[in-house]
Amino acid sequence: MPRAARQPDVDSRERLLQAGLALARKHGLRKLTVRAVAEKAGANLGSFVHHFGTRDAFAAELIERLYAPMLARLQLGANAGGDALANLRSALLQFAGWVIEQRDFIGHVMLDAGSGEAAAQRFLKGMDQRHPALLMALVVRAQQAGRLRAEAPPQVLMFLLGSLAAPAMLLHLAGPLLAPALTRVLAPFAHQLAQVEQRLDWALSALALPEGEVR
Repeated sequence: MPRAARQPDVDSRERLLQAGLALARKHGLRKLTVRAVAEKAGANLGSFVHHFGTRDAFAAELIERLYAPMLARLQLGANAGGDALANLRSALLQFAGWVIEQRDFIGHVMLDAGSGEAAAQRFLKGMDQRHPALLMALVVRAQQAGRLRAEAPPQVLMFLLGSLAAPAMLLHLAGPLLAPALTRVLAPFAHQLAQVEQRLDWALSALALPEGEVR
C-alpha cells in the first residue's frame, strides 16, 4: 500500500514565533539565533526556513506580532466617529497601555536598532506613517472641533506623550542606573494605567480651549 502523505506540522510556525518572542523579550533580537529559536520550539532548521525564509524576515514578523494589533485597535477607534477629544483620549490611553505592557520588548528594539539589527531599524524608520501619524490626525481633529488649542500638532502630541508613555520607557531604560529605593517610588506612577490616565486628564485640561475663546 502507498505510504500516507506526511501531514504538515501546522503548529510549528506558531511554536517558532512563540519561542522567538520569549527569547527576544529576554535577550533582544540582536542576540537571537535561528538555532536557539528552533531548539526552544522543538522544531528543526528546515521548518524555520520553510515558514520564514530568513532570520531577518522572522525578526520583522516578531516585531509586527506585537505592534500590529495595537495599531489596528487605534485605527478602529480613530474611525469610530463621535467626540473628537474622547477619541484622542482613548487612543492615547491604548497606546500608553501598550507601551507599559511591552516596555521590555520596546526597549530591546531600540537597543537592537542601535546595534545594527536591520529589522528593528526598518521598523523605527517607517514609524512616521504609522501610530504617530494616526495620533497626530486625532490631535488635528480635536483642534478642528474646537476642543483643543490650535497649537502646532507635533508640539501638542509631544507634550501629551511626554506625560504618558515616556515615563515608563525612561524608567525602564534608566532604572538599573537608579537607586532601588527611587525606582520603587517611581515605578507605580510610571507603570500603573490609573496614574497614566490621571496625567492624561491633567494634560488635556491644560490644552483645552477655554470657553468662548476663538479658535
